[in-house]
Amino acid sequence: VAPLLGRAFTADDEIYGRHRVAILSHGFWQRRFGGSPDAIGRTIDLNEEPWEIAGVLPRGFAYPVGSDRPAEIYAPLAFRDEDRTRGDNHNYNYAVIGRLKSGVTIQQASDQMNRVAQALDEQYPKWEPGWRVRVITLHQHLVGRARGWMLMLLGAVGLVLSIACANVALMMSARATVRSREIAIRAALGAGRWRLIRALLVEGLLLALAGAVAGVLLAWGGVHVLKAWLPPGLPRVAAIAIDLRVLGAAVGAALLTGTLFGAVPALQSSRPDLTAALKEGGRSATSGAAGQRLRSALVVAEVALAAVLLSGAGLFVTSFVKLVRVDPGFDYHNVLAIGVGVRFEPGKFDEALKRGRAYVEQMLEAVSRVPGVEMSGAVSGGLPLTGSWSRTSVEIPGRGELKGDDDSIDQRSVTRDYLKLLRVPLLRGRHLTDQDREGAEQVAVINQAAARKYWPDQDALGQRIILNKTERTVVGIVGDIRHLGPETPPRQEIYVPLAQAGTIGATLALRTKGNPLAVLPAVKAAVWSVNPEQRLSGDTLTLEAYMDRLIAQRRFNMALLALFGILGLMIAAAGIYGVMAYVVAARTNEIGVRMALGATPRAVMSMVLGRAALLVFAGLAIGGAVAWYLSASLKSFLFQVEPSDARILVAALVTLASAGLLASAVPARRAAAVDPLVALRHE
Repeated sequence: VAPLLGRAFTADDEIYGRHRVAILSHGFWQRRFGGSPDAIGRTIDLNEEPWEIAGVLPRGFAYPVGSDRPAEIYAPLAFRDEDRTRGDNHNYNYAVIGRLKSGVTIQQASDQMNRVAQALDEQYPKWEPGWRVRVITLHQHLVGRARGWMLMLLGAVGLVLSIACANVALMMSARATVRSREIAIRAALGAGRWRLIRALLVEGLLLALAGAVAGVLLAWGGVHVLKAWLPPGLPRVAAIAIDLRVLGAAVGAALLTGTLFGAVPALQSSRPDLTAALKEGGRSATSGAAGQRLRSALVVAEVALAAVLLSGAGLFVTSFVKLVRVDPGFDYHNVLAIGVGVRFEPGKFDEALKRGRAYVEQMLEAVSRVPGVEMSGAVSGGLPLTGSWSRTSVEIPGRGELKGDDDSIDQRSVTRDYLKLLRVPLLRGRHLTDQDREGAEQVAVINQAAARKYWPDQDALGQRIILNKTERTVVGIVGDIRHLGPETPPRQEIYVPLAQAGTIGATLALRTKGNPLAVLPAVKAAVWSVNPEQRLSGDTLTLEAYMDRLIAQRRFNMALLALFGILGLMIAAAGIYGVMAYVVAARTNEIGVRMALGATPRAVMSMVLGRAALLVFAGLAIGGAVAWYLSASLKSFLFQVEPSDARILVAALVTLASAGLLASAVPARRAAAVDPLVALRHE
């Protein structure tokens, strides 16, 4: 990407000390500098330091990180000498993007990178032994799992469209049969077959276009609602719009479906039996075996498709219900998170750790006095549900070298009330206290997963553990928490006193008596009373909001599929009703004769319901088998639900059967109420 103005970064810009140059996004340049070319060479303050503006990017470029908010200021990545030599082999904070040479495949690049990984294994034998590299395209990285979700939702849309098209074909077939006498008269007067087909197709296409226009208008009004409802982190949300491509696709789909699903009824109706059709009451005569078979097949297809859709929706609803019922191991309600930190000069990292420790304690003292704050604590290393975590090397005295994942553990540096604030249960031992300070015995609290991992046959309480060459005593064991969200199993965690470890930045966690956002202004004021220049890093959100973000994708998919399932159910029920209503109307004379010969209303009603039940259960049998077969493809999208769960499939089929029989009950009652005298007089 070439800058619109100015220059790109150079190798000199990556030298620490010369790195304070920035390139602006087009939008930021327009908003802050009014699109003035004079912005090049001017300075802006970033983290209270002046940075020179070197360039401006072209309109439409957004750094492809999959973020909800694209980056607006770009700076060179520059390392200090101490960063390169301090030996931090567990730093996973950097992503690498490269452009392959012409002719080089993804597999070749992966093989080459794994040779590099093997060399690093030999050079650093204690650093993640056996690790490997997988090279993927940038498109795969950005789209990620969203591609699978979108394809699955597209398939659901296709099912709804197919059900609707079958319904349209049903209506057109019934309408053509009702008009068979009119069509026969036209044919008798000399209308050719192609002319009859064309007239019927044009009528169908006009209906399809009217539906497309109505759909586009609804989509135009609903696209903003949809974008607001979409889960965060979904790639290319900003590109969602009703444009000429969407209009063209909608019109094209309408024309295609109108033509395809209107063709068969039109072809059948273009060959009328003139003798039968021209007789009085010819509708009954012309609804022959071919037309009946077509309508029956369409009803069966509708029910089968609706069964597939409804069973899939049932799987996703069940999956989401199980997800929200997962116990994360802590109470995330009414907890506010605010990130704070201290600045430090190069070469003064250790001094900054001590200063940061005192700084966080001052912040906690200030915010704890805010009315409505029930308890306060701080953590360095990531608050649950925020996606942030910190891993460190671990050793057990007398065990020798640990292998694989055993040689590292998730570490959190916390204040004394942090675990109490989150209401993490204490299983054995004690919590951290004010006495666990610098100069006192080095202690730690571990979770149950760590206790089982490192001391499976012993009591972990009182055992010694070495973190980053510092030996600590385990003084407490707490319950496991799902730090990364309800879908991720608990990992081994260790909590050390922040007063002993120090920090340059931490997240303040505040439990409030009511809505956490109600006290946010007062909390910010308390933070700024300690340091008016403190910039609150990251998102200031509640843990409930973070949880909502984590489950947003599944909630969105569940809601859409449930909506599609309901739509499919309603359309199928409407189709069944329409066909049975037509059957009753077409067989009115026959029903009148039956009743005149002694048939009871109950028998007539049973006859109509029996025909409906035959069609519905045929569709359920086919749809149930297809749903069972296809369910395995949904396994990767489900949480703690077996795709072949028979209970969900049976529930979907019973729901659909009930809807189908209820839809046919009205025509059946109408048939039972036929007056034989009126029916026979009509004949």
